[in-house]
Amino acid sequence: MLKDRYRILVYVSVVLLGLLIFALPAEAGIVPGGNNPSSQFGGVYRRPLNNNPPSLDPARTADIYAYTVVNQLFDGLVQFDSHLNPVPAIAGFWEASVDGLTWTFYLRKDAKFHNGRGITADDFVYSLSRILQPETRSPVAEFFQYIKGAEEVMAGKTSRVEGLKALDPYTLQITLEEPYTPFLSILAMANAKVVPREEVERLGERFASQPVGSGPFRFVRWDQNEQIVLQAYEKYYEGRPFLDQVVFKIGKQDVENLDEFLRGNLEEAAVPSMKREEINRNPRYRSYLHLRKPTLHLLYIGFNNRKAPFTNPKVRQAFNYAINMEEIIREIRKGGSVVAKGVLPPGMPGYNPNLQAYYYNPKRARQLLAEAGYPNGEGLPVIDLWFATHEKSARAELEAYRQYLADIGVRVEIHQAPNWKTFKKMLQAGQPSMFRLAWYADIPDPDNFFFPLLYSQSKTNRTFYHNPQVDQFMEEARRETDYLRRVQLYRTMEQLVVNDAPWISQHHKVFEFLYQPYVRGVEINSLGAPYIPMKKIWLERPKDQQARRGEKDIR
Repeated sequence: MLKDRYRILVYVSVVLLGLLIFALPAEAGIVPGGNNPSSQFGGVYRRPLNNNPPSLDPARTADIYAYTVVNQLFDGLVQFDSHLNPVPAIAGFWEASVDGLTWTFYLRKDAKFHNGRGITADDFVYSLSRILQPETRSPVAEFFQYIKGAEEVMAGKTSRVEGLKALDPYTLQITLEEPYTPFLSILAMANAKVVPREEVERLGERFASQPVGSGPFRFVRWDQNEQIVLQAYEKYYEGRPFLDQVVFKIGKQDVENLDEFLRGNLEEAAVPSMKREEINRNPRYRSYLHLRKPTLHLLYIGFNNRKAPFTNPKVRQAFNYAINMEEIIREIRKGGSVVAKGVLPPGMPGYNPNLQAYYYNPKRARQLLAEAGYPNGEGLPVIDLWFATHEKSARAELEAYRQYLADIGVRVEIHQAPNWKTFKKMLQAGQPSMFRLAWYADIPDPDNFFFPLLYSQSKTNRTFYHNPQVDQFMEEARRETDYLRRVQLYRTMEQLVVNDAPWISQHHKVFEFLYQPYVRGVEINSLGAPYIPMKKIWLERPKDQQARRGEKDIR
């Protein structure tokens, strides 16, 4: 008798975060068809991917390119629905103790890995333990540190996680050291997917490029810088997906991908900011499906807070006041993004519309520079500003930064890294003084912005920002179960961060894509493109499409 427990299903996110109140509505909604009786099986879906993923191993991924593929190859205990509620995946249902410390998951008995072996609770014990083990070098280990015994494993003292237990082959129990409000959402992350131990051990480092998962699509091949090919998994526990294949076309940027889309070589394409006005006005685009939705995203211009002159907060504040962000978003991004004021995007619990943020004030910028010891920019070194994307608007944005900063006496040199992999290594080494970087939320929780980007010990804190008071507030907010108190903690934190100015907040991205008119079943949530479930998409006339291209199925 579970008199001291309550069963948690879809409504858990309402209890923990109030997500239904804050859920972002889609401007174009969902294209119907996922479970429509008229849905058709077959066809190849070609999807652009701007860069090669560094890895397809869930435990080691930390970027949108990897997440976009990993979410189709692997499944976990839970998954997000279109409103970002955690709903069943391999766990058919679950229970949590009233104190929020003990979680019990009851697994489906028909879920299998792509090698044909059935999935058990021991596989989840292995997969979650592996994230915490130092040799895995997982960039997301900190998300799971509240599991009982996790810190000992992370410190290399033991390999056994006390809080992970397989009670029987289909019952998993997870015990936490203390309440952790976003825990269930974290289990829906791309990193929390289950992996088969025998394949990880057999393949070693090659598992990152030859993954074996349990999701709706299985891995076929990866041609570096060209494509990643996935095949429908016939034994998927929800039933095989509608599409025969998903092919990720790698390496081209948004404008090039749009050209390929218009030639009929892709089923979808992002709307480049430079093309937004043309797409909205030109009748040639009206036959395509045009979907828009605000996302939980932040693009920022980071400062290396360990590197002079950005060790001085007045310099960082001066740079913030020097930039006319409204004009950049209006004239360069053509209004397709939301001007960012702080850390959290609109729609995220804790978002503060009354945040005291920076605004364009070059007079104040010059004053702060003088107070920092650099009157009219005298004595400042030439600032190196780095970026990696080949998106055309990015260089135009940074040229605008260069000009605005020149107006207050700052000299800036813009540099482009050859690819994301190189850029990431530079950021990890703390080489750039300034850099253009984006963050896409993994879960619909404010912790997923503050902790990865601003916690002093986070591996993805690229600015090397360190404020002990902010660290303390983050840890308190993770434990806080009172919703309103938690929101207030994040609002207090955000104002402290804005005052410290570890970066310049630029914009929050709006998901905006064109789809071919025969594409059906697209389901978009506020996490954007990486979390679109390809298993729900179908093509209205897949046989005609295959005949037109003359492509063959890959088995």
